[in-house]
Amino acid sequence: SNTREAVAIVAALLREHGMRATLAALEKEAGSLMQEGDGTISDAADLALKLRALKLGSKVAPAHSDLGESDPLMAPYGGKLAVVLEQTVSSAHPANVLCVAFCGASREFLASGGADKLIALTSATSGEVEHRLSDHTAPVLAVAPQPDGGTLLASAAMDGRVLLHDVNTHELVGEWTAHKKYALCASWRDRETFATCSSDGTVAAFRAGGEAGSSFVKAFDLPLSREHGVTSVAWGVNGPVLVASVQESHTLKYYDCATERLWAVSMNERDDDFICFSAMHIAVHPSGKYLAVATDKQKTIIFEWGSRTRVRTLVSEFKADDFAPAPRQSWDPSGRHLYVAAGEAAVAVWDVGMERQVGQLVGHSAIVRGLHACDQHGSHKVATCSFDKTVRTWGEGSENTAAALQWA
Repeated sequence: SNTREAVAIVAALLREHGMRATLAALEKEAGSLMQEGDGTISDAADLALKLRALKLGSKVAPAHSDLGESDPLMAPYGGKLAVVLEQTVSSAHPANVLCVAFCGASREFLASGGADKLIALTSATSGEVEHRLSDHTAPVLAVAPQPDGGTLLASAAMDGRVLLHDVNTHELVGEWTAHKKYALCASWRDRETFATCSSDGTVAAFRAGGEAGSSFVKAFDLPLSREHGVTSVAWGVNGPVLVASVQESHTLKYYDCATERLWAVSMNERDDDFICFSAMHIAVHPSGKYLAVATDKQKTIIFEWGSRTRVRTLVSEFKADDFAPAPRQSWDPSGRHLYVAAGEAAVAVWDVGMERQVGQLVGHSAIVRGLHACDQHGSHKVATCSFDKTVRTWGEGSENTAAALQWA
């Protein structure tokens, strides 16, 4: 029975990929095992389900990019992932929710920004909305929490304004008209420095100022393109170096804030100037050794930091339409797994070292617009938000749980 089922699944794979000669050889060798009659897989839907599960679980790393056991992408898996839906918050916004992040000194809040121009602060434990920040005058496209136990929250909006709030006191502590067009992304380097980027082609950086360092000032503007927007910005782990992606560009832009040096690194394997995709979102690996680049072609490419060397390529089977929002991604604090939202109502969970999708977060009824894996070490929490107007949190489960949940 098991052998007949295995043969049927392999035959289906060969048929799907048009490998007719191999399929014919299999039919000849398998003989009666290819014949129907004992009802082993009489249900076509059951075969399709098992076929998909096989495809999902059988993607292994290519031999040319084997990683050693000590590599950060092969960090020991502790058996826990944020894959179980814990709570759904439907009262935070009356409109589409565009971004979400854990925030607060112990990440006790969820900050979500919406098309309603509000930032909702929700208890991460109870799911109750505790406060709404109403200082933005346009839809909020990005929220970014101050790291290392900080209580500040940077936010960026469609009108180009960047705000800084204290989530404990709800005080507005900083406000800038930083960009001429949409402010798309915000990212902290440490407790004293953060940056934003915009569809106006610039990156803006901000740093703590004043004697006590309690106030922030705009440090510099970095123009990167006159024709296309900067889609994402992130910071390296070692030194004051930021990296940014520009739409319709084959390169990533690196900038050393200390030396004011700007340079470009090609994303093309052949180091040519052909543009076959745009980088839409960047996530730096917790170790700083790698960079995840989500593209507009349903692929996430893992590069070595500062290099065009590709280590892994994560390919989504879902085909988003042209109107889908830009993909979003977030690393699990361990650095072994990556959560990717690529224009559908589910979030893919990848074991990056093994180049294998190990599950999905299924629960939203519309496109997932934002996600954030809690950045506290040892945490297994993920927050997502969606065009279904909800914010959801996900807690601990195993890879086996994730694989089971995606077929539920």
